[in-house]
Amino acid sequence: MQSCDPVTERIWRIVASRLVQFNTPLYKQWFQSVTPLRVEKDTLVLGVPDDFFADFVRDQYGDILDDQLRGVEGVDYRWRFESGYPAPLHPLVSADVAPEVRPLAATAKPIQEKLCSSKRPRLLSSEFTFDNFIVGEENRHAFTAAKTASEAPGLYNPLFIYGSNGIGKTHLLQAVAHAVRERNPHAVIRSTTCDDLLNEFYDLLWQKKSLSEFRASARDVDILLIDDVHRLAKKVQMQEEFFNLFNTLTDQGKQIILTSDRQPCEMSDIDKRLTTRFESGMIAEIAMPEYEARLAILRLWRTEVVTDYPLGDEFLDFLASHIHSSVRRLKGCFLRLATWASINGGDRLTIGRAEELLRGQIDQEYAARDISVEAIQKQVAAYFDLSIADLLGKSRNDRIVKPRMVAMFLSRELTKASSTEIGKAFARNHATVLHAETKIPELCRADEMLRHGVEHIRHQLQKS
Repeated sequence: MQSCDPVTERIWRIVASRLVQFNTPLYKQWFQSVTPLRVEKDTLVLGVPDDFFADFVRDQYGDILDDQLRGVEGVDYRWRFESGYPAPLHPLVSADVAPEVRPLAATAKPIQEKLCSSKRPRLLSSEFTFDNFIVGEENRHAFTAAKTASEAPGLYNPLFIYGSNGIGKTHLLQAVAHAVRERNPHAVIRSTTCDDLLNEFYDLLWQKKSLSEFRASARDVDILLIDDVHRLAKKVQMQEEFFNLFNTLTDQGKQIILTSDRQPCEMSDIDKRLTTRFESGMIAEIAMPEYEARLAILRLWRTEVVTDYPLGDEFLDFLASHIHSSVRRLKGCFLRLATWASINGGDRLTIGRAEELLRGQIDQEYAARDISVEAIQKQVAAYFDLSIADLLGKSRNDRIVKPRMVAMFLSRELTKASSTEIGKAFARNHATVLHAETKIPELCRADEMLRHGVEHIRHQLQKS
């Protein structure tokens, strides 16, 4: 495993030993895959394989880790994860699983690919391929376009895939990388997030080094895959670099595939030269799978996960019926039920127990499902003592303009409506909605009363 300093090693030995004593299968399944990195003041920094692993452990077992870090050598340590570190071959503390319980264990292990020159290489997960991507009407276009791009690089250039978080965009990016590597083992593939690219760029600026190294590593590729390209917003200098990179690669016929949470015409604070280039190739939307596709995904996961107590069809139906906003959340809920059944016994898992285990997620699902733009307009109008006609009217009075922007902001945040659809609901264009989306957070930071008002309205909408 990666070496760490003696203090970090000693702290993690104590914590890991506590976790083994607390719940050996839980430690074996999750925490044995953690790599201790360093201590920053009172924070223990831990390396984990990828963002999904980090999100799942943080959401499901973060409180357990909090408890085991209390009072270590007289200090109540905090913790945070860093992604990009494969599970150690020889953990500091190993644990043999009790014979009567076999913990949840995915058969498909992540494999590390040196796909970029970043100090922290991304991981390609062997579970993210075209073969195990469940295709439905909501993602068929994006799937077909990605597969074509892997087979005929440069045909769709760029390929721009957009949709909300956790619905399969990253899966398709990694599937392209796997397919290209299988067809051409010598292909140079760079797969990175926009944030990692930005960090690499600003690290060089901070160190006052030449950007030639960054430019060379970015351009010396056959295929460039970038996740969350919308994060370029307001990064003026990086946008200029990316503009030049984009032109260089497309002129050479190299394939570029980008993902974003919105389509190019909805991007604010990004140079128009870039967004028009994003629109010059193939644009494919991807949405959350419908019930039948969600059920098929769950059945696939059940075959890929080894456990003594596979979840029955009634639990898969329960999950497919109740979790509809994100494939990532669906997988987290699936793993939570599967892990609970593995540790406690499959006969003890009932639909009632599943509802208790997933109460928070289910409440959020139904809160999001029921909110409409019209409901937001009514709640905002009532809070600010206005009429719906005021919100939809043409008045430029500040007493009305701010509430109108609040309503647009919350519509963008709490509904799945696009900026164009929201604009129509307010008799405005999508640019006005995007302005409200960026302006309201700024106003809230400067105006405590407005911030309180936005939070109150949000709470009222989510509980109604």
